[in-house]
Formats: sequence, C-alpha cells, structure tokens
Amino acid sequence: MNQTDHAASAEDRSRFFWWLAEWFLNPPDSDHLATLPEPDGETPLDPLDEAWQELSSARPVLDPASLERLGVEFTRLFSGLQEGLGPPPPFESVWREDRLIGESTVAVIESYAQAGFADIEPVAGPQDHIAVELKFIALLALRETEAWRANQPDQAGQRLIQQRDFLDHHLTTWAPRWASTLALDSREPLFTALAGLLKAGLEQAGAELASHPSHRM
Repeated sequence: MNQTDHAASAEDRSRFFWWLAEWFLNPPDSDHLATLPEPDGETPLDPLDEAWQELSSARPVLDPASLERLGVEFTRLFSGLQEGLGPPPPFESVWREDRLIGESTVAVIESYAQAGFADIEPVAGPQDHIAVELKFIALLALRETEAWRANQPDQAGQRLIQQRDFLDHHLTTWAPRWASTLALDSREPLFTALAGLLKAGLEQAGAELASHPSHRM
C-alpha cells in the first residue's frame, strides 16, 4: 500500500467509528435511520461485511411509531436508569471497575490529552462512554489521514500507534463484552445488529492496525 491507500484506509476507519458512535449517543431519528444500508443480497466477504448485512436486514420502518419504540428501547438499554431494567450503562469504568467514574475514566481522559484533545463529547457525561471512546479513535484516524495526505509518514505512524494502544488498553478490554450483553438484552433487532457491527468493526480495526508497518516502530 502507498500513502494514498493508507490515507483512504484511515479515512474509512474514521468515518465508520464516528458514524457508529452516534448510534450509541442519542436515540435514533429519521435522518440517522436514513443512513442505514439497504439489503443487497450479496454473499458477505468477511465478518464485518456480514455485520453490515445483518444491520441492513434490521432496518426498521421509518414512521413515528417505530421512532417512539426505538427511543424507549434506547433509554432502557443505554441509560442505566435502574438495575435489572437494562444492561449496565456503557462506561468503561462501569464494566471494568463496577463503578461510575473510576481509574479507567481518568486514564482515557489522559489518553485524550496526550493526543491533543480535551473533552470530546461533553453531553455523554463521563468521557469513558462508548460513544466518546469511539469518537476518539475516529479523530485519531482523521489525523492519520491528514498526515498521510501531507506526506508526513512519521506523524501518521504516531497516530496509528495511538489508535492501536487505545484499542488494546481500553476499547477492546470492555466494549466487546458490553456489545454482547447489549445484543442479548435488546428487544429491537436494530440495536442487536449495531452491537454486532461494533464487535466486528473493533476486531477488523485491531487486525489492520496490528498488521501495519508502524507496528514495528
């Protein structure tokens, strides 16, 4: 792969994780639902492709009743309003330390600061929320894209290392477990499919970053 190819791969990674993060941050609206892929009937080529096809099959009807139902389910699944009502809320500290705002929260904020970012999504609350961590990866991938296009391979390599380290030390330590629980607990196929897409996306990103030449830096 040349620098143009690396830039395109990083841009795809950035767009994917930013888009996915939005689903875990706010209840679905008609504009967001309109971005879901249409079923194409083709044979999936890999686990991520299969996850996309499952998501297209879970595409709900765009009407007020569906939006209301999805909003209610979103609140149950993501808000942690009451123990036993839904899964624990999607914060790294909750899933790794069984508490809200713990050492994990501090560690991810330090990772953001070291990479040149302050709070990424204040409305999410504690910055170890799944959507914030995904947006951090997306921002790092965007900076990587810019570096490749500016013919700055060393800078791009550093952004790759930051993505890989954050995946290894944070996202992949808890997000797949949360996604599995979300898939089992969801009463809506849409959220089940989004959980599967998250797991497949993290797995593919990890493999891509580990195989990149910067892995030897």
